[in-house]
Amino acid sequence: ARAGVDAIQAQLDLARLNLSFTRVTAPISGRVSRAEFTAGNIVTADVTALTSVVSTDKVYAYFDADERVYLKYTQLAREGQRGQSTPVYLGLTNEAGNPHLGQMNFVDNQVNPRTGTIRGRAVFDNRDGQFTPGLYARLKLVGSAQYDAVLINDEAVGTDLGKKFVLVMDKDNKAAYRAVELGPKLEGLRIVRSGLGKDDRIVVKGLQRVRPGSPVTPQETQMASEQTLAALAQQRQALEASNKARNVAGSNDKVASAQAPRG
Repeated sequence: ARAGVDAIQAQLDLARLNLSFTRVTAPISGRVSRAEFTAGNIVTADVTALTSVVSTDKVYAYFDADERVYLKYTQLAREGQRGQSTPVYLGLTNEAGNPHLGQMNFVDNQVNPRTGTIRGRAVFDNRDGQFTPGLYARLKLVGSAQYDAVLINDEAVGTDLGKKFVLVMDKDNKAAYRAVELGPKLEGLRIVRSGLGKDDRIVVKGLQRVRPGSPVTPQETQMASEQTLAALAQQRQALEASNKARNVAGSNDKVASAQAPRG
């Protein structure tokens, strides 16, 4: 009789175990896709996929950088001109500029010999669900150490036999030729590395109609929108935070080396 009870108990335990298998719990939190099967369909364990789940609280953006870019970043790291973290800016196809801020998360350990590129990955916060896995995007990485520069509208830049210049207004409101050294674009504005000061007044509109030495009736114009200024301020804060982390890490290293026992 006891053996019969034990057998029935074993069958009951097996039935409860099989019943527990009817509830599938996702191993991660995220967004579920469509159900591949509905009630009444026959499925096979470890063979039939019921659906798919993607984690959406954070998203990864993968990109491939060429050797020139990779060597530039490694040189900056060796010279101590990069922070502990590397800010990355992302823009979707329907957005102007790169308004979303993330951080570098991974760089591969070798260059692909077939393509001459190296794989990198950046991570972005997605708690508000603004990114959908699989989207294409533009990425911009901070590629140099900090330096003083001026941002101007690209419309104000002229070309003279391959050289770049702007027309600067003097105290008598006359246009003067000024050669400048340009950098890349940042949020739609052109970086001027040298040749222009923050207090200089320049000709922005109608550059082709103005000649050096000719008088001009100046009218102030807005160089950047409030949205652009806000995006630039956000990027500056991210860089300052990155540099602060680098300086703190450097101070800790110095303290540790000073306190190390001598052998």
